[in-house]
Amino acid sequence: MKKEYENKASTYYQGINQQLFSLIDPESKVILDVGCGEGALGAAIKDTYEAEVHGFELFQHAADQARKKLDSVTVGNIEQDSLPFAHEHFDGIIFADVLEHTLDPWATLEKVRPYLKKSGAIYASIPNVGHISIIEELIRGTWNYVDAGLLDKTHFRFFTKSEIEKLFISSGYEVELIVNNQVLFPHHHQLIHKIVEAGQSIGINVDTFIERSVAYQYMLKAKPVVTA
Repeated sequence: MKKEYENKASTYYQGINQQLFSLIDPESKVILDVGCGEGALGAAIKDTYEAEVHGFELFQHAADQARKKLDSVTVGNIEQDSLPFAHEHFDGIIFADVLEHTLDPWATLEKVRPYLKKSGAIYASIPNVGHISIIEELIRGTWNYVDAGLLDKTHFRFFTKSEIEKLFISSGYEVELIVNNQVLFPHHHQLIHKIVEAGQSIGINVDTFIERSVAYQYMLKAKPVVTA
């Protein structure tokens, strides 16, 4: 699997998810970016909100670049290695296109929860396997893994909107906000229309199907459930 990551284009580690960035509470002062890549998102948070941002990154080459931008970067596997921070240290913990790469995202979310302040939040972006392009693949009888995208060959887990919500709820969080970005090619409109026509006879909720089939990715903010 490590070889698969090494073969990815360098831009894979450099991007900023603007929609996810827009969800982050501007009052956040201490942030952990899990899977920080080369630190672009963390640097934007530091510059915009004057926050302290720490990174946690699996790959050394990306971490070396991130260290130039962030307050600290720990190299490690979030599922296997300990976090060098005190409990309730962070106002926010970011998983930008990370949880789908973990073997056990449920355990990962449970693991980081003690490091969040009671008023803190998880910010995550997760691909939607219910997107119309995946439905099209299944209709054609294909499931083609690629170097990046919805069927990234390094993904271990695949989620729809409802399964994303279940993931967080079962891991001790309340989903406060969930939004999507829409990606469609022209022929997808026709395919969606045909599926809606066929699906009406078997009780498909048209509005729900359309909303979920055009969503390429979901971005969310989730708060830890605080027990007395």
